[in-house]
Amino acid sequence: MQREGEASHPVRATWHRWRSTAACVGIGVLSVVALVWLGDRSQQTRLGQSLDQAGMDVVVGDQAATRGLVGVLGNVSLGSIAVAVLVLVGTAVVRERYAAAAAATVLVMGANVTTQAMKALTERADHGYLTVESFPSGHATVVVSLVFAALVVAPEAVRTTMSLIGSGAITVIAAATLVASWHRPSDVIGALLVSLAWGTAVLATWSLLRGGMPGVASARPHRIFATTGVVLAVAGLVAGGVRPGRGWIDFLDAGVVLAGIGLAAALAVTTFAQLAGPMATGADTAGPTPGAWLGRVRSWRAPRPGPP
Repeated sequence: MQREGEASHPVRATWHRWRSTAACVGIGVLSVVALVWLGDRSQQTRLGQSLDQAGMDVVVGDQAATRGLVGVLGNVSLGSIAVAVLVLVGTAVVRERYAAAAAATVLVMGANVTTQAMKALTERADHGYLTVESFPSGHATVVVSLVFAALVVAPEAVRTTMSLIGSGAITVIAAATLVASWHRPSDVIGALLVSLAWGTAVLATWSLLRGGMPGVASARPHRIFATTGVVLAVAGLVAGGVRPGRGWIDFLDAGVVLAGIGLAAALAVTTFAQLAGPMATGADTAGPTPGAWLGRVRSWRAPRPGPP
């Protein structure tokens, strides 16, 4: 629906229709630039590697906590990804949100293939901190991309709950990779950026195909729920035995690492939840569809009746 006064102001109406698309493109480009910069600084420079290693080493857990978190990481597998995608696509199909089903599938597949390709095609410089390529984190990419996909297909009534659960799950899986010494903080941030780039790409493509989108969802409830999810996750981790490496001496450093990753997760979830609102709430049923567009093209190409 057009807002009052838009009919008499074509420029304003056009901006209202395309501003969300512009936001998706802008955030996607920023995510790619940040991903390239972070990968270079954290993987190719001595300072970046040393800071990254320190961030991982300062977050540890007792024996029981480490064993439990490694078990959590073990549940992130190809089988679990396939089951989760099927559930998400099924949810979208039941709700007759077919564009959302396709977007969720492309988002998850694209983000995870990109992460694995980056690890396979790049090399980590040898500055004394191992040369095993781990940027971005595959485990974190799986969880983040599934959370974003859930925000695309979930009904409006549960989207804020998904923000809470999703940000908490990302924080837990990030802490698990640090405690297990499988990944460093930059690997987790890289996974957030890869997933955000793919998420905004599918939203922008959907918007272009349908001729714009009607706006974005409110960010405030998602911000509150996502932040709450991070706080609950960090509290649960600490209660479960995740501690600074040298007790109170490293408490501030460990807190900064966990809080930084958690807040980055909350920001990414909030941003994507806001942008994906029109698709999740059913705006994909409005506006021109690809079928209608093709029909219009065929009508243009149909031969005009000539004289008898």
